[in-house]
Amino acid sequence: MKDEKETKVINLVTNNDTDKPKEQLTADGQKVLPYITLNINPVAKPRMTQSDKWKKRPVVQRYWDYKDELKMLCFLCRWQPKDDLDVTFVLPMPTSWSERKKKKTEGKPHQSRPDLDNLIKAFKDALLVEDSHVHTYHNMKKVWGRKGAIILKR
Repeated sequence: MKDEKETKVINLVTNNDTDKPKEQLTADGQKVLPYITLNINPVAKPRMTQSDKWKKRPVVQRYWDYKDELKMLCFLCRWQPKDDLDVTFVLPMPTSWSERKKKKTEGKPHQSRPDLDNLIKAFKDALLVEDSHVHTYHNMKKVWGRKGAIILKR
């Protein structure tokens, strides 16, 4: 009773247990991590023409499939884009590379095509109806990885 102060509104307890941040858990009891990894190969937004409505070029079809799958994955993990984005695109290494080259470049910056801005355009077009409210890109990058993925900040 020494540590407690009673007021008319709430009961203030100065106990050391309440000072620690409580671990957040999901509905099924898993720990909530600060980042979400979506196991999907990132696809850049292609340059489209009006004829793509009926021609169905493979690059455009791959882009539409990517948009649908990305929407579904974000819905399943209950992630919605905020006004400031923090996204890492992990692009898969070619299978023709040697194991030595794969070990050397894993996690390193991806400095070839597709361009980062086209990856961001495809990402925003898939998840946002109107993307003008996004005002800050915190940590947008693309890196090499064994498998393709998109890492999002919660």
